[in-house]
Amino acid sequence: MKVFLAAVVFVALAVLLLGVNVFFFHRPFPDGEISTNPEMQKRGIKCVRQEELEMLAARKGKKLCDGNFSDACASCNLNPKK
Repeated sequence: MKVFLAAVVFVALAVLLLGVNVFFFHRPFPDGEISTNPEMQKRGIKCVRQEELEMLAARKGKKLCDGNFSDACASCNLNPKK
């Protein structure tokens, strides 16, 4: 029983400490979406879908975006707004 209580206290403490900024300072939760995170964009990290389509387009010798993509690709900048 002591081990169980120690595990519960440890998990509760970990959740509390990991959430200090969100719970107490009301800062937004870090953005993990690749297509909208400016820090990831600065480092050149791309969405998997975008990387795969770039690779396939290069293999076929075609242009990456021909305007036939759905709105789902807009988040990866595959369908630029004109």
